[in-house]
Amino acid sequence: MFSVLNPLLYLRRNPGKAAPVILVIMIAVTLVASVVTIVRSIDLTIQTLYGYNKYVTGITPRNNLTVDAEVVEKIKKLPGLGEMMGAHSYTLQVRTIFGRMVFPLFGLAEAHRAIMLERCGVRLAEGRMPKEGAPEAVISGDVARNMKVKLGDFVCTPESEDSYAPVPVKLVGLLEGKVWMGLTSKSFVDENSPITGEGYLLYAKQGYSQERLDLDIENTVDKSKARAWTYHGLLVATQSALVNLYLILNIVVGTIVVSIAFVCGLLSNIYFTQRLPEIATLSAIGYPRRLLLRRAVSETVLFCGLGWVLGAILTVFFMKVVQITLLAPKGLLINPFDPQALVFTAPLPFMVSGVAWLTIGLRLSRLDPVSIIERRA
Repeated sequence: MFSVLNPLLYLRRNPGKAAPVILVIMIAVTLVASVVTIVRSIDLTIQTLYGYNKYVTGITPRNNLTVDAEVVEKIKKLPGLGEMMGAHSYTLQVRTIFGRMVFPLFGLAEAHRAIMLERCGVRLAEGRMPKEGAPEAVISGDVARNMKVKLGDFVCTPESEDSYAPVPVKLVGLLEGKVWMGLTSKSFVDENSPITGEGYLLYAKQGYSQERLDLDIENTVDKSKARAWTYHGLLVATQSALVNLYLILNIVVGTIVVSIAFVCGLLSNIYFTQRLPEIATLSAIGYPRRLLLRRAVSETVLFCGLGWVLGAILTVFFMKVVQITLLAPKGLLINPFDPQALVFTAPLPFMVSGVAWLTIGLRLSRLDPVSIIERRA
């Protein structure tokens, strides 16, 4: 038995009238969360594309083909350095939602390639590893799909503007793991590209975090002679590049929230007007207006809660469909279960409830139950 002030009573007796408010909120949540999920896929793509940087630090020369000897000696004296491996690399171009980005094809010695895979949690899923000195490469399966290449195809060619190598480089293996990676033979790159820059990949020793080593390297390396590629630097660069995009996103989300709150407030007022005889009767028989206001706002909160939950479910379903049908076949990344997307929708229920509390409260403050009951009679 429901109390007359129970907010579930109206939903139970009038599901058809409650449905429009719930539907509007559900659609608004889906719209906001979907936009945020797509925008945040930029972060996800960058952190996956360059995720190896979390486990290894890169050093590249400036205005030279090799890293300055003085810089190398200083790095070798760092207490946290575990291993320093020479790298001579090519670059590929991968497509993302926001354009093309450079993807390194690291040229490493055979033993160093095995260490790189182990440190970054990546394994060979299909095919084989490149032979030493041969024009062969392995790349992550997602990168292969992104580039629309398969085993036996060339990932770099002399004619390519985006993925250049002086001789064609054949894809002989596919990798899988939590980050994307591309590997080839360092001796092959040394022989065919003697006038391109060589760098190093640095690993922290056991018991010393890569993050601490990154900080030591940044404080040691003369930035006029070499550049350090650290995970912290990657995050800072990403945040800096996306700051204006997130500003626009906040403006869009704010506009949607305010608009939907206004619409739902109007709907709440319409339903409240339709129920004036009921409200007037309850007021006339002694129910305080604060309790009537609390019931009306509680009903709105209930509708918002249901709409938000249904909207979150619809968002995950919709983004999953987009991921499977449109993005994954092209090697594009998106996280359908991104919790940050739902955080952006959190103000919506509060705004809608606040508008309902304000507008219905004003109507109740001017309510004359006697005149309403007389007109009804």
